[in-house]
Amino acid sequence: MKYSAKVLDAASRPTAREFPALERPPVIWDDDRWWRFTERTDLHETHYLAVHAADGALVALAPLLLTRDGGGLLFYDVPKMTGNLGAFGDPAHLTEVERTRWEELTAALARARPAQYPSVALSVFGSHHGIVHATGRTDDERREVLAELPRLLEDAARFLGCASHALLYATDEQAETLGPAAADLGHVPAVLGAESVLHLQAPDWDTYLATLVSRKRKRANRELREYAEAGFTTVVREGADALTGPVVDLQVALRAKYGLPGGRPRVERDFAAIRETVGDSALVLSAERDGETLGFVLYLRSGDALFGRTAGFDDDRAKGVYFALTYHETIRWSLANGVRDIWYGLAAYDAKKLRGCDLEPRHGWFHFTGEGHQVLTETVRLQGDGENGRLRSLGPNSTTPQGD
Repeated sequence: MKYSAKVLDAASRPTAREFPALERPPVIWDDDRWWRFTERTDLHETHYLAVHAADGALVALAPLLLTRDGGGLLFYDVPKMTGNLGAFGDPAHLTEVERTRWEELTAALARARPAQYPSVALSVFGSHHGIVHATGRTDDERREVLAELPRLLEDAARFLGCASHALLYATDEQAETLGPAAADLGHVPAVLGAESVLHLQAPDWDTYLATLVSRKRKRANRELREYAEAGFTTVVREGADALTGPVVDLQVALRAKYGLPGGRPRVERDFAAIRETVGDSALVLSAERDGETLGFVLYLRSGDALFGRTAGFDDDRAKGVYFALTYHETIRWSLANGVRDIWYGLAAYDAKKLRGCDLEPRHGWFHFTGEGHQVLTETVRLQGDGENGRLRSLGPNSTTPQGD
């Protein structure tokens, strides 16, 4: 075969010095520094799939997130995300017959999931596919690797002793090649949502506002006016020192609100890891009043793009601040500082599309082998159909093929 692959652990993977494609790439999630952040998680084992050509040359590298027992992060724990609408899916966009079947299947998931571990996902934090090709590779050569990737991932899952695996968060362009290759192996396709990306083409804020249709321009001006009248100002901090104590406090409160585990120790540990790995790319916009931080959004910058990482707001004292800070103030700063793309992540599509984001679909392919695998296989297929229906209902820039 033209390509082979080897599973590496974090200690033995190539660094940016050895694999230059990892050195400050356009997408922060493909950066060697971000991969070092991911390696510090205690929720997954981080491995890598190293793809080699017939002559032995390393032509691609991709992260593998292995979950032993169901304790992984939702978006990368393959059995856990199957049937969990917090990950993706919308049964409201299924037929009545499909919704009935969905209810039957999800009732059986608790019994079927345990047999699907260990499980491995080809993906990286940031809801990104994570596949990095060696520098100098042509488009045709990259497609050749993608065509082999489902087979190589299946071999890696077998090597790691996994009962299930998935390739997650591929783009439409990648799906054109990955989909047929995965289908040949019997892997189940599913639409996982869409990355919301705001492409900025105006040279400055005033020109940007002038390009908006009247109702959107009025909304932006109203939200900014209310933000100022409420006494808020925006403070911008860059670098590792941007993650201040108040930002930690707001993040702790946010996690508590949604019942996420770990509390303050986890937040402090995660922020310390960000400082030590991608700290020089950190950008925090804070909504402050009378010297007090009542809201923030954390981005990571790579070149002319910002990538949203997390945000937090004081729900009682910062009402209405979210849109002013996360969109208008962020856009204003971006236009003045050479940023042309803002990646806002998956979910909340209505609000993001309303504020000008393009919705760029993301695809996955799943394979289950343990006892009860039929339950998860049928569930994830319906789940992907529901998510695809949700995106289609949003109109242009939202539709997507299943990739199979």
